[in-house]
Amino acid sequence: QQQRVAVARALINHPKVLLLDEPLGALDLKLRRQMQLELKRIQTEVGITFVHVTHDQEEAMTMADTVAVMNGGRVEQLGAPTDLYENPRTTFVANFLGTSNLIEAEVDTRSGDDIVLRAGGGKLVLPEARCSGPTTAGGKVLVGIRPEKIALTHADDAGTVPEGRNRVTGKIADASFIGVSTQYVIDTPVCDEFAVYVQNVERDGRLVPGADVVLHWSPAHTFGLDADQDIDAGIEEEAAA
Repeated sequence: QQQRVAVARALINHPKVLLLDEPLGALDLKLRRQMQLELKRIQTEVGITFVHVTHDQEEAMTMADTVAVMNGGRVEQLGAPTDLYENPRTTFVANFLGTSNLIEAEVDTRSGDDIVLRAGGGKLVLPEARCSGPTTAGGKVLVGIRPEKIALTHADDAGTVPEGRNRVTGKIADASFIGVSTQYVIDTPVCDEFAVYVQNVERDGRLVPGADVVLHWSPAHTFGLDADQDIDAGIEEEAAA
């Protein structure tokens, strides 16, 4: 209630811009989520620009029309939440907003609008338009894929994986049931701890630690970054959005 009163007092004079500095930080999770939606509704109704500072990535993406991810006092990337999440331009943004699997790869050839890369003894396909790193043969690239974009198939059913998808083999190292989904950690030739999130709709009982699996995803969901960057940037650092 104190937060609601504070917002009302700030809005009564109809300012051109309202600065909200971590306004929901002290609230419990469910109440914080309710207030996120309420603040967004209020902003839409009054039409005043809200500058909302937060260290909560989910809060930033839920509330904002435009997100600025800041690193060391400078803007790392600016854009709509969906654009920053789907098309990060730096490893910091890729790691800080959600989780990204980043794979070290080398540009092999081009195929139409796609780039073919070598990684871990296999090949991956990446749309050139989604690569902010080098695109010529021999260039070093970090191939990125979000955990929820990946499908997980038991090795016995590898023949059912559709053609044209990026494929990586591996072994399940860990599986954590979290209700809506199961979060897997997979050991693969391209990444020691490949994260995969699978919704618990029709669970395959064979997908348990120790099982051999095939990870596969659409090349359209892949993004590419310059490999000269720190692959771990943004994982444990604090940033503001």
